[in-house]
Amino acid sequence: MTAKISIASVEAIADMSAAQIVAEWERAHGVPAPAIAPSLLARDLAHCAQLAMAGGLNKRLERRLHELAGSASGDSAMLVGRNKSLGHGTQILREWGGQTHRVTVEAESRYLYNGQTWHSLSAIARAITGARWSGPRFFGTRS
Repeated sequence: MTAKISIASVEAIADMSAAQIVAEWERAHGVPAPAIAPSLLARDLAHCAQLAMAGGLNKRLERRLHELAGSASGDSAMLVGRNKSLGHGTQILREWGGQTHRVTVEAESRYLYNGQTWHSLSAIARAITGARWSGPRFFGTRS
């Protein structure tokens, strides 16, 4: 769904009260606003306006975003396309225990985590959680 918002209203967002931001968000999206900070709703309104100015999303990207949103499992593992290898320099983010853990792919079966080189995602997952995990499953790189 594309929000209906004008550039003039985007410029006015900075001067709106929290109640006005919520009302504008609901008008633009046609649904009740989620219970989140008005500053986040304001950012969404500005993003929608920028997207509209740029002509919107291309159909391929829009389909991919809907696919990812539909397959999100509720955990905060980064979603990566199924059966795709992770290229050199790819960063994998995983939130666990209130911390965000960042792993960088260095080469096939070599990963950098906390300044140390590891040879498997499973070993990194074990170091993070203290339990045995499938590394690709823990990091969301495989279903």
